[in-house]
Amino acid sequence: MKHTAIKVLALSVVCAVGWQIGGMISAHTITIFGGFIFGAFVGIPVMLILATKLRNQRIDVYHHEAAQKPVEAQKPVQPLLIPETRYTVLSSRAALPAVAQKQLEVRR
Repeated sequence: MKHTAIKVLALSVVCAVGWQIGGMISAHTITIFGGFIFGAFVGIPVMLILATKLRNQRIDVYHHEAAQKPVEAQKPVQPLLIPETRYTVLSSRAALPAVAQKQLEVRR
C-alpha cells in the first residue's frame, strides 16, 4: 500500500509539472518536440539494424577477379526498317498558343 501511494503521488507531480510546462509553451513547439521524440524512437533501431547488417557481410577483396566472365564485343546498331511517314497539315492557320489550340488536324 505504501509503495502504491508513492507511485500515485509521483505520477501526480509529473502530471502537474507537465501541465504547467505545457501551458507556457505553444502547441507548435509541443508538436515539433513530439515529432523529434518519435523520430528518435524510429531512427535509433533502424541505425542499429543497419550497423549490424553491414558487419555481417563478407568482405573479400579478390572475389571479383575469379567471377569475371569474358566480355563480348558490342554488336553494331541496326537501323529500323519502318517506312518514313509524312504528314500534311490541313489547316493553314497561324500557330496558336498552346492554351487556345485544341486539336491539330493532319492527313496521312
